[in-house]
Amino acid sequence: MVGSVVASALSLVVAVSPAVPQAGAQTGRAPRRGDAAEVRLSPDARLGLGMGLGLTGGLTMGTGIGLALRDRHVYRVFVPAPNNAAYVAAVTATNTGAGMIGAGLGLGASALTAGLGARDRALWSEVAVGGTLAIAGVAWYVTEWQRVQKMLYDGGKDDAALDLTPMRREAAAAAFIGAGVGLAFGAGVALLTRYLVARRLVRPGRASLAGAPLGVGLVARF
Repeated sequence: MVGSVVASALSLVVAVSPAVPQAGAQTGRAPRRGDAAEVRLSPDARLGLGMGLGLTGGLTMGTGIGLALRDRHVYRVFVPAPNNAAYVAAVTATNTGAGMIGAGLGLGASALTAGLGARDRALWSEVAVGGTLAIAGVAWYVTEWQRVQKMLYDGGKDDAALDLTPMRREAAAAAFIGAGVGLAFGAGVALLTRYLVARRLVRPGRASLAGAPLGVGLVARF
């Protein structure tokens, strides 16, 4: 569902919305290959791209909230191994939900910058920040994952200490990973959209819109 929403929004922005080239707008000359980096989207295209990314982020975040809250009742009583399959599944679902919530926030941030018409340099900065955030989140998650696994299998046995704090930190790390991935993905979609629009201006007639009973597709000639 998420992929189809992004693909549909991207194809509609590329095929329907006209782009406004910065270079050559006053001289009246046709854009050349060297002008591709200066092409910016029209206000309608920016709005469509921002709404597409925002809708995807909202759906992702809503699904994540549902996953994070689904198994709250399981955490009321800790069950040690080996009969804690339901508890382990709840922890996994919570971490997945936290990651999706973070991804929704990251997509929302990229939707805002893309809708406001940020330049390519700002979008590339978002890709770098998102990648760095995801890498840091993975390093944090691995550390907390080891502690959580030890707690799940040893907690409550032979008067062993039961500390649920690593579980909360693991969920926070998953949210960091999701936020980084969502931010980088959203900025990448915006950059790809601009590239496709610039390519259409430089090489017109290479892509066209094809309709079908089930939706809209982008058809290219090579």
